[in-house]
Amino acid sequence: MSFPRFLRFVVPALLLVGFGSCKNNDTTTAPGAIASITVNAPDSTRSGQGFNIDVNATAVGINNVHNGHVNVTVPAPLQVTAADPAAGTNATFTSGSVSWNLGTLDSNSNAHLNVSVTSSLPPGSMGQLVTVTASLTADGINAGDAVATDTVQVNP
Repeated sequence: MSFPRFLRFVVPALLLVGFGSCKNNDTTTAPGAIASITVNAPDSTRSGQGFNIDVNATAVGINNVHNGHVNVTVPAPLQVTAADPAAGTNATFTSGSVSWNLGTLDSNSNAHLNVSVTSSLPPGSMGQLVTVTASLTADGINAGDAVATDTVQVNP
C-alpha cells in the first residue's frame, strides 16, 4: 500500500497546528481580522521584584490600522515604572496603566511595547493573582473588540 506523497507533508502540518492550538492564547482578534493584541507577562513574581510585560499590536491582512490606541491596565499590587514603545509610537504611564498611541499601523506589521513593572505586597499578606489587560481601539475597532489578558501570581 502506497502512502500518498502530499500526505507526508499535510499530516505533520495538521499535527503542529493542533498542538499549537492547545497553548493558552492571549490574543483576541478584532472582527474582520484586521488587528490583534497580545500581552505576555511572567507566570509568577516575588513581592519587591521587577519584571517586564510585553505588549504587541499587529495589523492583520491588507488593511492599515488607523488611529490605533492601546490601554494597558496593571492592577495593584503591581506598579508601572517605565514604558518603552516601538519607534514611531509614544506611550505615557501612571502607576496602574499605560496609554500607548500607535498612530497608523501598516498592514501586516507589528508594534511592540515593553512595560517595566514592580510588585509590592503589604508585609504579612498572602500571595495574590492579578490580571494584566491590554485593549486595542482604532478606526473600526471598538472598545472590547480586541482585548488580551495575562495573569501573574505575586508571592510574598
